[in-house]
Amino acid sequence: MVVVSSTFAVPAEGVLFQTPSTKLLVNDLELGTATLYITENNVIWGGGVNATGGAAPTISLLYPNISLHAIQREPIPALYMVLNHELRLPELTQQAGGDAQQNEPDDDDDFDADEHPITQLRFIPQNESDLNTMYSAMSEGQALHPDPADEVDDDDPYMDGEEFDDGDEEFEDAEESAAPDAAERLAALRLQHNGTDCEDAEAGEE
Repeated sequence: MVVVSSTFAVPAEGVLFQTPSTKLLVNDLELGTATLYITENNVIWGGGVNATGGAAPTISLLYPNISLHAIQREPIPALYMVLNHELRLPELTQQAGGDAQQNEPDDDDDFDADEHPITQLRFIPQNESDLNTMYSAMSEGQALHPDPADEVDDDDPYMDGEEFDDGDEEFEDAEESAAPDAAERLAALRLQHNGTDCEDAEAGEE
């Protein structure tokens, strides 16, 4: 579940890591700056301001909705996440404007965004040195919420920490889920974001 709210409350327990003044980009559009809380039960971004100076919405993410998390180094250091949910926010509607057509997938791409709605998030901390700790906290939280239906495919080239490189984008030590469309999603994202550099990627699942 992904919850967007106009109210914010500091998590009372189970906080694995928190960092203030964390900028959030949603599908490459800046939403604002707020405090990021990575807890045992969810990931919360809230208590901040949006890109125009008003109150930013609070976004709460449950781990089963986070398909992938990774450290991204380029074009800007960030904790990168992919949600198996289309996150639509009024604050970003005007920013999107004419960019919608530019972001449409190619007709030749087998990945169907309508059938597999996703949202890309980038949490940009004040201090780049926080990224490794953020990633470790995410991995710890994700490990607390495994999918009981998870099955490992020994023939999956993205399993068991195998490194792979596609153009300028690289995910290292990747653990891909056995969700039917997981590898398909990751391949599509790699095609859409040539020129980025992601490492320490770990996939969750629906």
